Amino acid sequence: MHAVGKTRTAPGHVPYFTRMRRTPGHALTAAGRAGAVAWLAAAATVMAAPPTYRVETLGTDLQGFAMNELGDVVGRQVSTQNVGRAFLARRGGGVELLPTPAEWQSSDAYHVSDSGIVVGAVSTAAVASIGSRAAAWLPTPSGYQFRLLAPYPGDQFSTATAVNDHGDIVGGSGGLGLGLYARAVRFTEAGAQLLPDLALPAGVNDERVVIAWNTMLDLDTMVATTVPLPPGNWQGVVSTDLAGTGAFCGYISGFSGCSTFPVRWRPGTGWEFVGGCATTTSATSINDRGDVVAYVQGGGNWVSYVGEENMPIGPLVDPSQGSWAVMGASEINNARMILASARRGPAFGTTELVRLVPIRLGDLNDDGYVDGIDLGMLLNAWGACTGTCPADLNDDGFVNGVDLGTMLGAWG
Repeated sequence: MHAVGKTRTAPGHVPYFTRMRRTPGHALTAAGRAGAVAWLAAAATVMAAPPTYRVETLGTDLQGFAMNELGDVVGRQVSTQNVGRAFLARRGGGVELLPTPAEWQSSDAYHVSDSGIVVGAVSTAAVASIGSRAAAWLPTPSGYQFRLLAPYPGDQFSTATAVNDHGDIVGGSGGLGLGLYARAVRFTEAGAQLLPDLALPAGVNDERVVIAWNTMLDLDTMVATTVPLPPGNWQGVVSTDLAGTGAFCGYISGFSGCSTFPVRWRPGTGWEFVGGCATTTSATSINDRGDVVAYVQGGGNWVSYVGEENMPIGPLVDPSQGSWAVMGASEINNARMILASARRGPAFGTTELVRLVPIRLGDLNDDGYVDGIDLGMLLNAWGACTGTCPADLNDDGFVNGVDLGTMLGAWG
C-alpha cells in the first residue's frame, strides 16, 4: 500500500478531505452544536470493530498490484493473446488502460500514489516483468502522460516499484531483466540515483523513507537504519510494504523445515508474527493502523487487525453481497479497503479482481471512513428530513442526536 505520511506534504498536493463539498442541509441549533462537540470528544477514544465488507467488482482479466488511499487500483490487464497492459481503475470509475508507446508490447503498473502518479515497467516481451524498463504515467488534465525512466548508467534493464506524493520514484536497475536487479535506485529527471546498500525497494512513503528488507533509508538525509532481527536463528527478512508510520511487513526466513513466517514490525511495538510457518507465506500489505493482509501459497489468506485474532477474509464479506470465495489479497489501505481476488458463488468459477469496501453506518460519502466529512454532512442535514435523507441513520424522519450518536459510535 505504501501508505501516506502526515508531516511532509508534497507541494501542490491537496489532502483528500479538502476536496469534498458538504451537501446543502439544515442549520444546526446551538444545543445540537454543543452535543456534537461532546459526542466528538467521546468518540476520539472509540476503536472501530473489524468491519464487514461489500464487494466492488473490477474485472475478470485483471491482476491487481496496488491500491492507494482513495481506493484507486493499478495492475495488469491480460488480453486474449496473453499480452499484459497497465491499467488504472479509479474508485467510482471504470478500468482505464494506461498509454503505452507502440515500441513497447507490454506494460505493468506496480504502484499508484494518492496524487495519481503511476509507476511500473514496459517491455518488448508479452509481459513487462521480462526485459523490463522502468516507466511512469503522470496525470494531466486530459488523462495520463507516459514517461520512460532512464536506468542507472550502463544498465539495460530496470523497474519502478513505488512512488510517493512527492514524486519520489524508487525501484531497481541492472541485472538480466527477469525480476532481479543489481542496484536499488531513485529515478529522477537527471537520471537514476544509486541508493547504496539497499536491496530492491518495496516501498517509499510520504516521509520520504524507503524500505528494502529490514533496512530503511531516509531520502532527506541518505542515512540508512537497519531494524535488528527478532531473537532466533533467522536468515533474514524480505519486506513487502511500508506504512506512513514507518511500520512494515513481509516475511522472515529460518534455515530449515517449516521456517518462513509472515511478520510485521511497528515502531514502539517491534516484531509481531501474524501467521504460522509455511514453505511460502508472507504478509503483503500494511496500513497506518498496523493492520496487514497475509497468505499461504496454495492455502488460506487472512487479515490481521491490530488487537484482534487473525481472520479469514471471506467470512467478513456481508451476506447481502452473495457468496464469495476470497482467493487472495494484496493490499489493505487506511480505510481498511482490501484489494483481493475472489470467485462468486454459487458456481465459484471465474476469478475476479475485487475491491472490498467496509460497510460503515454513518459513512455518508462512501469513502470507507466515518470522519469529519461525514459529520459535516450530517450537521448540514440537521432537522426534519425532506426527500432522500442519507444522514437519517435510524430512518425516523429526523436528523438529530440519535443519528449523531450512531455516527460517532462508528467513528474511524
